[in-house]
Amino acid sequence: MNIFKLVSGLLGATLLMCFDFYQQWTIWKAFPNITWMIVGFGLLLFSVYTPAIKDRMMHFYVEVAVMTYLIVLMFILPLAGGKSSVGFSVKEPFLWIVILLTIWQLVAYRKRILRQLKDHQKNEA
Repeated sequence: MNIFKLVSGLLGATLLMCFDFYQQWTIWKAFPNITWMIVGFGLLLFSVYTPAIKDRMMHFYVEVAVMTYLIVLMFILPLAGGKSSVGFSVKEPFLWIVILLTIWQLVAYRKRILRQLKDHQKNEA
């Protein structure tokens, strides 16, 4: 697994979710809010950006790992005393719709990758 992309995604997700759930932390005052958001989104974007890489399945696994980690954070952070400032909650139906759509998109992406690999193997034989 491309460890840099995975770590980038996990750090970006952690930064953004902690920024949302723990606004009272004094570390957030070290830089303007926009800086924290740019860094978090930048790390997340780096983890999912795939410029014509050969190993698309590895990219798929990174996306699945980051998505699963985000869902786990949404369960853990409120239990650890955090409160989302934008309303992220496992009780929110819209969140589950987005998660289901993401799962559907990832399954379709995996099928497309497997089909391309199969076609590539046929062309080589």
